[in-house]
Amino acid sequence: MRGRRGSIVWGLTLVGLIAVSALLAPWIAPEPNRVDLGAVLSPPSATHWLGTDGLGRDVAARLVHGARVSLMIGLTTGILSVLIGLPIGAIAGYAGGATDAAISRLIEATLCFPSLVITIALLSIGPSWLSSLPEPARIALALSLIGWTPAARYLRGEFRRLRASEGIVSARAAGAGHPRIVFRHLLPQSLGPVLVTLAFGVGAAALAEATLSFVGVGISPPTASWGELLFQALHQVGRAWWLALFPGASLFVLVLGCNALAEGLRAWLDPRRRTA
Repeated sequence: MRGRRGSIVWGLTLVGLIAVSALLAPWIAPEPNRVDLGAVLSPPSATHWLGTDGLGRDVAARLVHGARVSLMIGLTTGILSVLIGLPIGAIAGYAGGATDAAISRLIEATLCFPSLVITIALLSIGPSWLSSLPEPARIALALSLIGWTPAARYLRGEFRRLRASEGIVSARAAGAGHPRIVFRHLLPQSLGPVLVTLAFGVGAAALAEATLSFVGVGISPPTASWGELLFQALHQVGRAWWLALFPGASLFVLVLGCNALAEGLRAWLDPRRRTA
């Protein structure tokens, strides 16, 4: 019990610190794009706590504003992935038979393609309606079009496991219709693994956004993002160690927090571990 609570508290603390800094970014650092050519590549100091980049912009200011981008894309991607995967997994697990087989093959086919390559293709040569969206929304939607498979697989497995249970058989014998069985009985009992998937997905999406920005198809400069900061560090890796250290550490902390939260939720929501 203590281990589960500790993991959840630890994860919430790490993610919460980044969330608070992101929310307060406009007041902490109102000018993340302010250029100071007299302070180019300045190391961490009392004036610039985390140093400056190649244009003299304050790294700390750009870091907290980049946290807003990472969290926004991570949360949006996680929610969209769950919203796409929930109905697909529910239909497959509840219907069974040929429907389940067809959806399972669709999930397997989606998993066969490298997610990063497909996301880059969608962002580079995607349809015009996708290109017209704001960059954070466009990236989140592209990531969710690939990232819905874990939620669908988990919900399918839970529905298949629960549909033959005594409670569901009794509800069906009492005359409950399919919508009531799904929304009143199956879905509430199956959301545990989906919540775990959501927590993992937020960290994975933030990491994917940083990767996309690093390779040049994510958030466009001068908007601050952790991937863009790491891209700037690539050109100054021998002269400005702080440009890579602080964005990389921030990304590590966010992913660590999301994973710790997900592991704690997994242990807390799993009845087999709860009684262990």
